[in-house]
This record gives sequence, C-alpha cells and structure tokens, in this order.
Amino acid sequence: FAQIAVINLMLAGFNLLPAFPMDGGRVLRALLATRYDRVDATRIAAAAGQAVAFAMGLFGVSTGNPILVLIAAFIFFASQAENSQEALLGLARNEHARDAMITEFEALRPDDSLELAATTLIRTTQHEFPVIDPASGRPLGLLTRAALYRALDGGHRAAPVAEAMTTGIPTVRLQDGLGHVLEALGNGAPAVFVTDRTGALLGYITRENLGEWLVVTNARRGGRAPGISG
Repeated sequence: FAQIAVINLMLAGFNLLPAFPMDGGRVLRALLATRYDRVDATRIAAAAGQAVAFAMGLFGVSTGNPILVLIAAFIFFASQAENSQEALLGLARNEHARDAMITEFEALRPDDSLELAATTLIRTTQHEFPVIDPASGRPLGLLTRAALYRALDGGHRAAPVAEAMTTGIPTVRLQDGLGHVLEALGNGAPAVFVTDRTGALLGYITRENLGEWLVVTNARRGGRAPGISG
C-alpha cells in the first residue's frame, strides 16, 4: 500500500506540472487569464511548459534516462500544439466563412466519369472537387484526390463520380463564424461547403486553405502564424 501511495503521489505531482496537456498547464493558463486574454495566457503557459520540458529533457539526457526524454518531447510538442490551436481559435472568433473560402474552383457533376475527374485534376491545382446538382447548384458531395486515386487503381475509370465521392460534407452560410468551420474540420471533415440561402454552393474551405488564410491574416497583423493542429 505504501508503494502504491508513493506512485499515486508521484502521478499527482506530475499532473500538476505547469505544462500542457497536464492539469497544471491549464491551471497556469487560468491564473494568467485573470491578467491577459486567453490567447496570450495560452502562449505564456505553453512557453512555460516548453521550458519545463526542455529542462526535463536535459536531465533525462544527462542521467541516461530515455523514458524521461520521451516524456519531455511529448510535453514540448503538446504545449506547442495547444498554443497553435488557441491562436487559431483566437483569430477565427471574429472572422466568418466568407473570409476564408475558396471561390474559384471547378466542380463536377455526379454523372461525370472518373476519367474526366482525373483529367480535371491534372489541369488544375485542386486536390478535391465539389460535386454539385447541375439544376440547383447544390452540393451533393466531394471527390477527394485520395478517393479518385483509389477508384482509378481499381480500374473504374468509366464509373460516375457519384460512386467515389464523399457525402455528408458539413455546410455553413457566408456569415457563419469560422469557429464552426474549425469544429467541422477538427471532427474529420475533408472540407466545409459554404452555401447561399437557397443551398447553392458559393465556395468551400479545406484545412489547407484555412492554414493559408491563417498565415496571411496573422502576417497582416504583424505576428507569427501558428499551425493548425488536430
């Protein structure tokens, strides 16, 4: 029992280290948030966590403890990811879907062949293609590059795009906040469609172009652009 108690105390102490993703990092951020906004509080707390990780890593190297080095690396990158994600959310809170969407793109019809999709892939820079109803302009799905490759490898060049497209793509309106887009992309959606009142497709947002938006937006504000984690 004494040994178990010591282990539990050690785990509790480790969890209170002022570093993400431990509770100690979140407690530190909460304390800093009483003086700074959440983005700055996260940045400071993440820097503190990385300092702890660096010291832990040095100690692990000097004592020949590879497990400690691995833990230090985990803490370092977890702190970096937390800071990046919060910085992204901070930028996105006051922005809308229309600010980051792709508006110049080529779309496919559900009855277009995968051979046509392959030709379109080659002559454009797109990695994915919205599939729309030609009558209403409403999005029916998304043909990703990976899905197209799989279908072509299977010898289905003449098959319609509808057989390889991904359905159930989340949809937002122009004025919807980018926070909704981030949530959808974070849940694994390959893209988010932006539609008008009638449901017709106006544009779409992917993780890649959202990252580009982030770089440009943050550069305009004179800061460094964090990455998109998750």
